Amino acid sequence: MMELRRASDASGDCLECGAHLPPRFGRVHGDADDRAHRCPECDSWIRICEGSAAGKDVSTPDPQTSPARNAGEPWNGGLSG
Repeated sequence: MMELRRASDASGDCLECGAHLPPRFGRVHGDADDRAHRCPECDSWIRICEGSAAGKDVSTPDPQTSPARNAGEPWNGGLSG
C-alpha cells in the first residue's frame, strides 16, 4: 500500500511565536488560508476563540501586553514555560 505524505511547510506553525501546531488548529481557529496568527503558547484561549488566531483584533486584553490577565499569573512566554 502506498503511503502519501504532505510536504512539510510552515503552515502548521504559529505566525506570532513559531510554535508547531496540529493542522486542525489552523483549519478551526486560523484565517481563510488556515494560518494561525496566535496560538495557546502566546495567547489565551478566550482571545483565540474570539478570533485572535484568525488575525482579528479582539476586545479581551492581550496577555503579552497586560500581565496577570491569564489566571492571575504574569505571562511568562507560553504555557509550557
